[in-house]
Amino acid sequence: MLRRLEWIIDKITSLAAVIGGVFTGIMTLIVGYAVIARYVFKRPIGWSEEIAVYLMVWAVFLGAAYTLKEDAHIGVDILISKAPVRVRWALLLFHYLAGLLLMSILLYHGIDMVALTIKMDSRSIAIDFPLVLTHLAVPVGAFILMLQYINKFLGLAAGRR
Repeated sequence: MLRRLEWIIDKITSLAAVIGGVFTGIMTLIVGYAVIARYVFKRPIGWSEEIAVYLMVWAVFLGAAYTLKEDAHIGVDILISKAPVRVRWALLLFHYLAGLLLMSILLYHGIDMVALTIKMDSRSIAIDFPLVLTHLAVPVGAFILMLQYINKFLGLAAGRR
């Protein structure tokens, strides 16, 4: 049962990373198109920067959990790598629980931000884009990161880390 839950969390994380990668590709195409339109055809487009920023926000939040899954976040691990096994286990436990706490705070405030955005019907200035679609990246990304922290914790508790 536990392995199945870990597998599901990994699949959600990988799917989010693929979507984030697609958003990064779309963002690259939009920025490339904007550069060509501005400098080759002398016809700048006004919406490209805004959409590229929104896609980047989503790509970062969706890719963060995959980065955690792969242990690829930047960090100073000299203390953990030199520590005895039991101390290393305790430090990793603290790391995962602290990450889970921080992501739960981010999820809570992200939901508040989305609710306020909906209530205010906030829209972007340049292209009148509904900002709720961008702001949703915060709670969605925080939730997927929480799942991955739980996954890491379960692996540690089961002795697979």
